Amino acid sequence: MRNRLQRIFLGLLILLGCLASVFAQTKEPDTPAKTASSSKTPDLSGVWMRDAPPATAAQYWIYELNQEEPPMTAWGQAQFKAAKSSFGSHEYPLEETNDPVLRSCYPPGVPRVYMHPFPFQFIQTPGEVVMLFEVDSLRREIYTDGKPRDPGLVPLWMGNSIGHWEGDTLVVDTANFNDKTWIDRVGHPHSDQLHVIERFRRTAPDHLVDDITIEDPKAYTKPWTARLEFKLRPWKLTEQFCEDGESFLGLEKKEASQGK
Repeated sequence: MRNRLQRIFLGLLILLGCLASVFAQTKEPDTPAKTASSSKTPDLSGVWMRDAPPATAAQYWIYELNQEEPPMTAWGQAQFKAAKSSFGSHEYPLEETNDPVLRSCYPPGVPRVYMHPFPFQFIQTPGEVVMLFEVDSLRREIYTDGKPRDPGLVPLWMGNSIGHWEGDTLVVDTANFNDKTWIDRVGHPHSDQLHVIERFRRTAPDHLVDDITIEDPKAYTKPWTARLEFKLRPWKLTEQFCEDGESFLGLEKKEASQGK
């Protein structure tokens, strides 16, 4: 009787072991698989600063997206001719410029925001990528939750941005701009029909590329492109506002008085 109970008990143990083995083999993966899937989203986070190309005689990249002129319409050419920039080949003294940033402290808009010598930071969250700019302490929200653009928005300085991932690239589609900013620092114009598409991707751990396509049928005869490159920096952003600084005109007079 005793041996029989031992055999029954041993048989039950073997049966339970087999069932556990079968369950382990047939159970669907849960948390580890989901974690592995979500980890495939590329990481652009960090503080980035414009990466200057090699020095040349024409330092166009300081104030223009391309050295070649974009293909402007008659309206675009008239607006560009009316722009009085303090940069480029048709420089004006600061007291004469009508640059919306230098004259009125307006936000620079997109893509001009990258042409100011200040860093920006990427912060990634589920459903949204946020860009924080040191220049004028601006922010830009890029919605990646799949929802369409809100058709009821008023025109915005930085536009309304929606994004999605294509492999290792963050594609950002921005529209709904007002017409009060310049494309760059020399005065290339845009209208409220401006449409900017950007493709951000990391080409090295410390290197970021932004391929930009600019469309505006009122200002340009066809879409045109530019590429900007950035370096990862171990910095923290600081607070900066146009109104807090010394006026650009005051700085120009100070520099002139020192013979610089």
